[in-house]
Amino acid sequence: MKFQAFYLIYIFICIYITLAPTIEAYTSDTNLDMGIANCKIWVEDASGNHIAGDGPNHYNDCSSSKFGKNDHQILNFDNQTFWVHAKVQGSAKKAKVRGGFNANTCLRIHGLTFDWGFDEVPC
Repeated sequence: MKFQAFYLIYIFICIYITLAPTIEAYTSDTNLDMGIANCKIWVEDASGNHIAGDGPNHYNDCSSSKFGKNDHQILNFDNQTFWVHAKVQGSAKKAKVRGGFNANTCLRIHGLTFDWGFDEVPC
């Protein structure tokens, strides 16, 4: 009798895995390509809520390969309309915002502390 119960549970689990909805998520991939500089990248939803990325006072090294490792910051979050924000530490410029996106997106932060850009690029 225990074997029959095992098979019934096994069949139920297989059906559930097959028919259960998949969880979708979006990805923001930002190429960190600046001179010697620190930056922070974060994602907000339509209500302005922080949903991924760096916190208020958390800056990362965004230097390109000439000055250090050339890296990407990859952020994953639930599938919803989103905006990507970037700010460079020590810059007088305001944070730059790109969006609203409804799919995976690739961006590039580049330049120097006092003259920097944040652009969407092909993935």
